[in-house]
Amino acid sequence: MRGIKRSIILLLMMGLLSGPAAVAAAASNSIIKIGSDVTVEAGQKVRSVVAIGGQITVSGAVEKSVTAIGGSVVLTRTAVVGGNVTALGGVIVMARDAEVGGSLTEINSSNLFETFSAAVSSEWEGWSWIFAMISLAIFFVILVLAMLIVALLPKPVHIVSEAITENTFKVVLCGILGLVLIAPLALLLTISVVGIALIPLEMIIVVCSVLLGFIAVGQTIGRKALSFLKRSNAGVVRETFWGLIILWLIGWIPYIGWMIKALAIVIGLGATLVTRFGTYQGWKCPPLPPVAGDAGGSVNTTPPGGQGTGAGGTVPLTSATGDAGGSAGG
Repeated sequence: MRGIKRSIILLLMMGLLSGPAAVAAAASNSIIKIGSDVTVEAGQKVRSVVAIGGQITVSGAVEKSVTAIGGSVVLTRTAVVGGNVTALGGVIVMARDAEVGGSLTEINSSNLFETFSAAVSSEWEGWSWIFAMISLAIFFVILVLAMLIVALLPKPVHIVSEAITENTFKVVLCGILGLVLIAPLALLLTISVVGIALIPLEMIIVVCSVLLGFIAVGQTIGRKALSFLKRSNAGVVRETFWGLIILWLIGWIPYIGWMIKALAIVIGLGATLVTRFGTYQGWKCPPLPPVAGDAGGSVNTTPPGGQGTGAGGTVPLTSATGDAGGSAGG
């Protein structure tokens, strides 16, 4: 019985002690509602307010930000907001005596184009970081794919890379021609039902060609860079790795970075087409036939006055020291 009384007393004491803390926590909590309006009354203090599909009316104090998605924000004359106020798909109505410590941002149909233009022109500092993260993620995916392709198929990559250095002019012409013919070929495929089904196949072939060619360009750049640093014979994997990193860094150079990347894509596509995905070395001339008298020659280069074929009843001509003496004796 005494144990039960002690437990009840302890619970009452804990409740009395935690009561003010609970009130303080309730006073500084955040409000998040979906599909309904939010109202912060005068004298009420909250941490932040978020409403999706509803309007926010603030008459009290908000420590941090106020965000309305698909709704508007109304700040009365007694409203105090310590952070930013954002309305996506709505407007911000602010009384004269309302206080806002951060910025006011409205994105709706009337200023959507201006907002997009500002983002593209990097007037918002945060957007540049978003684009940088997207570029880094794409580069990481390409780098992983490149390492797998080079490790599993080193010979095709080497052949495509060799075509870039040995026949650069032809590679560039084929790359430009290939890019120009992508759209007309897709248009021709739309004429028939079977052709329409082949359009996705064309896109896959184009993507694979560009990817293989871009990897080969990176391998070529990496080989040249490591050779310049007197680290030749580093291996195709290491050459490709450092070459792609150099290409990615060059792409960040203002004004000319994207042009260099585009040129790398054209050269890579042309090299892939010339080598037929790294399976054909058409720029190399065949070896000359061996001269007469070579032991390893497979072509009979004996002059017509020497020996016949013997296949059609032709008798080989003999020398003067052989059958000539025999015929004279006969």
